[in-house]
Formats: sequence, C-alpha cells, structure tokens
Amino acid sequence: MDWALTLGTVRGIRIRMHLTFLLIIPWAAYNWGIALGRGWSGALFGMIFIVVLFLCIVLHELAHSLVAMLYGVRVREIELSPIGGVAKMDSMPEKPYQELAMALAGPLVNLVIAVPLGWLILLLIRSGFIRSISHFAYLMSRPSWQSFILNLFTSNVLLALFNLLPAFPMDGGRVLRSALAWGIGQRQATRLAAYVGQVAAVVLALAGLLTGNLILVLIGIFVFSGAQQEERLTNFQAVLSDLRVGQALITPCSTLSPDDTLATTLELAMHGHPACFAVVETGRLVGLLTHVDITSALETYGQGVRVGDIMRTGFPTISPMDTLARAHQLMASSGLRALPVTKDGHLLGMVTAQQINEIYALLSAHRRGQQSW
Repeated sequence: MDWALTLGTVRGIRIRMHLTFLLIIPWAAYNWGIALGRGWSGALFGMIFIVVLFLCIVLHELAHSLVAMLYGVRVREIELSPIGGVAKMDSMPEKPYQELAMALAGPLVNLVIAVPLGWLILLLIRSGFIRSISHFAYLMSRPSWQSFILNLFTSNVLLALFNLLPAFPMDGGRVLRSALAWGIGQRQATRLAAYVGQVAAVVLALAGLLTGNLILVLIGIFVFSGAQQEERLTNFQAVLSDLRVGQALITPCSTLSPDDTLATTLELAMHGHPACFAVVETGRLVGLLTHVDITSALETYGQGVRVGDIMRTGFPTISPMDTLARAHQLMASSGLRALPVTKDGHLLGMVTAQQINEIYALLSAHRRGQQSW
C-alpha cells in the first residue's frame, strides 16, 4: 500500500503527504483546544496554524530542490510527515559549493518568511500592544491574529536555526561538510561531519533524558542515525564509483507482459525467480512489478488480475554505463530493491540491491586487506 497522497506538483516535483501526517492535525487541535484550555476556537486556531507551518516547510524543501535542480540533480518528490518534510533526490550536488548553496537555501527561505513577520511584531511593540518578553510569551498562547504572527515568526526562526545545527541529516551538517571538503576532500569531510553530528546527537539525547524531554531524545536518535547513514552512503560512493552497472548486470532477467495474470507472476516467484519483474511490451520496458506490488495485489484482487493493471509506470531506470554508486543512490531515493537497466528504452537486464551490497562488502574487505599489508 502506498501510504502517501500526491497533493500537486511544482516544476515537476511531486508534493506528497504521508497519511501519518494527518495525525498532527488532531494533535494541534488537542494542544491548543484542551491542553492550553482555549476551547473550540483554540482547536481551530491550532489546526490552521499547523497547516500554514507545514506550508513553510514545503517552501523550505522546495528551495533545496530547486537549487539542486540548477546543478543537474533530479528531484523526485517532497514528502510531508509528522516530523517534517524531506526532498527525495536521485543524487547530491557533486561540488562543495553546490552542496553549500543547496543546504543554505532552505533555512534562508524560513528567514525570508520571518522578516516581514518580524517587521509586524516591531509595529506591535511600538504601538504598545506587546509590553515585555513575558507578555510576548503570554500572547503566543492565546488564539488571535497577533498570536498567529508571533507563533509563525518564532517557528520559522527556530526552523532555520535548528536546521543549521552542524549535524547530519540537518542542513548544517551539509554546510559543515561542504566547508571541510575544500580542504580535506569529500570522504574525510563526511567522516568528520558525521562524527560531529553523532556527538551533537548524544548531547541532545542526554539533555532530553536529564530534563525528561522525550522530544529531545527522539531528535538525538534521529540525528545519530542520519549521521551514520550519511557516512555509509559516502563510503558506498568511494568504493563503487569506479564500477559500472554493466559489470553487475543480471541477464537474462525475468520479464512479464502486461497481459499476464498475477497467477503467472506468482508461479515464477515460487520457482526461484526474483520477486521484482520488468514488464515488457513489443521489446520495450513499460512497467515494473515489485514484491510489495505483488503482495498487495494478491490481497486486494486475487490471482486473476492483469499485470498491466497493477504494475508501476513511474520508476527510475539506469544505463549500463552509470556507476554502481549511482544505482545505489537511485534505489535509496526510490525505495526499490532492483532497477531495470535500459538503453534507448529497451531492457538489457536488472541490477539489485543485494548484488551491490555483496560487491561493496567484498571490495571493502579487499581494501582493508591491502591497507593491513
């Protein structure tokens, strides 16, 4: 089941909302309406505010995406979830200054949004409506248009500052890496930036445990995991960047026709064929059927459904001359465990995540052996 709904597109970038995002709307209603004791007006205020805040997050992610596209990076989609937004890209900008520009674009948008809101707040201060910092905090808890401005200003400033923390996967981690890469190279810069991020994550988690703040603990775990993942991805790039997809091509691979039924697919899968099938018509690749698609379709439609009715038609493909590192990036961004390898629209074979992981493990062991000698 696809747990995300497409809300629209901007410059070819799909804006998608994960269904779990809907949980944050009743949370906002509860927080303002019950926890703060503001009743129905507070609940409505909280729901409107959280939607507008997430629009700011979409603009933040769009800024990253549009700058990345200027440098030739393909951005597949932006997905919203209760913890924020994420732009799914096929790769990262190659040069340090490109990554720096992309990383700074998001927080800059939040600061740009905050500037006119800050100007309005200054007017409220000069008019005597806001009398002190404590009064500022009091007004933020009362549903009104002034409170909306105060909360939106504060949230955008905090979003910018939080994202500039020098820790992956936040923008500040990428800013730190791009700055270090000019002097010590991408791989060493990633290692150092990942180490800084892990230390920051431990500090956040400990602070959360000492103060009883569960949110800080969860953020610490998220940051630590993101730093580890970024370092592993960079190691993949270093080890696999000289190997071509054509060297790991599985051929011939199992193919289906759009007119085949799911019963045929199931029979092939049960006889040892991979559970990711390319769908071919008149020699050209027209679709892809993954293990998840097969399982969902069996539960929903049964074995009689046509492959053409359930196959994926939007998916990445890769050339035999692309690197295995790029194939790994595409799989990570698309969530696929295998990619069709094509030339001029014709299927040549498949490359799988299992193959890439095995090649990476063998080459990493070989490199460690060379270093020990």
